[in-house]
Amino acid sequence: MPGPDAARAAAILADIGPLLPALASPALVVDLAAVDHNIAAVLRRCHGDATGPSSDRADGCIGSSGSDRWRPHVKTLKSAALVRRLWAAGVTRCKCATLDELQMLLDAAAEDGREDSLDVLLAYPLHEAAFHAVVALAGAHPAARVQLLADSPEHALALDAWAARAGLTRPLDLHLDVDLGMDRTGSPPPVWRDSVARLAALSRCRVAGLHGYDGHLAWSQTIEAAAAYDVLCDLAAAFACIGTDLELITSGTHSFLAALAHPRLAAGPWRHRISPGTVVLSDLRSHPAAEALGLQQAAWVLARVVSRGPDRVTLDAGSKAIAPDRPAPNCRLPAWPGLVPLKPSEEHLPLRREHGALPDHGAPVLLVPDHVCTTVNLYRECLLLRPGSSPVRAPIGAQGHRLFLASEGSPA
Repeated sequence: MPGPDAARAAAILADIGPLLPALASPALVVDLAAVDHNIAAVLRRCHGDATGPSSDRADGCIGSSGSDRWRPHVKTLKSAALVRRLWAAGVTRCKCATLDELQMLLDAAAEDGREDSLDVLLAYPLHEAAFHAVVALAGAHPAARVQLLADSPEHALALDAWAARAGLTRPLDLHLDVDLGMDRTGSPPPVWRDSVARLAALSRCRVAGLHGYDGHLAWSQTIEAAAAYDVLCDLAAAFACIGTDLELITSGTHSFLAALAHPRLAAGPWRHRISPGTVVLSDLRSHPAAEALGLQQAAWVLARVVSRGPDRVTLDAGSKAIAPDRPAPNCRLPAWPGLVPLKPSEEHLPLRREHGALPDHGAPVLLVPDHVCTTVNLYRECLLLRPGSSPVRAPIGAQGHRLFLASEGSPA
């Protein structure tokens, strides 16, 4: 039987009903009431309160407020309109991965007059040309704090040399990317530990934090997570001699509760922050986090039936519209529980009927993505639902990838 999501899907279709004759599909639809609910839920848990209003903690942790323990990754949101919901809740520290995401954040902060409160970590290792493009972007917004990621001791030394060649006079803050077992980027803890003296000699950069992303761990791997966090804390202690007010960043959506519960992360002489971003919009992959926090589904994909058979319908929302990186079923239809999504092609999503009725040809349906981050990246704009107001369209300003690092020197 349809659950609460089915009722919400029906309400969303009713809200956008007047727009349906002109609305193209597939379309990304975002419920801002659910966005605000989810942000508040994460902040309450960061405070140590899973159910009620936020309250100050007295456990000795530096920066114990909810907003101070969360540095969300905006690769999920990619839209200034959605980032502003974080800012409205007091969350002004964040992570990003691309130049477009960084520019979106800096431009929105400048437009809102809040550059001096924006603190963004570009959590992606840069080659030299990309480094100079970032320096130019940050230089146009000097009041904002832009921090970079060092992939290895050698990369940190290279960043220091590049900063010198760029003529930077203000120290550039670096986070050291610590490989805790994901084996994707970063260097193992012993490599960083053996380089403390070399990194203490940096002239244009300074070690501001350790970035220990544990994306290889599942929600249930709490023992493995605790062991990784102990290793990270040991490494942070080794860097205490050269870094004051060190920041430790851990945890995406699939491990952040384990990090918040870890006693050494919370009580050390550093600031610990988690970095889940998916929790703002939620998706099927994030079910454990959604259940633990009471999240609401905020991002939906509107599709229409374009083909109808005896026990099959096909929607206009294939791999170019929803969760292209996920195997079938890569979405769910809350209002049509008898329909099972099959393997999508580029523009088509076939559904097999297991029970119940079939929607009519041309009927609009709402899908919940299995992976919301890759879904949002497919759209140039979205439709925002605001309580008590008419829906509005908003750009996804950091969608896709730019062609040139900077506009200067690119062909017309």
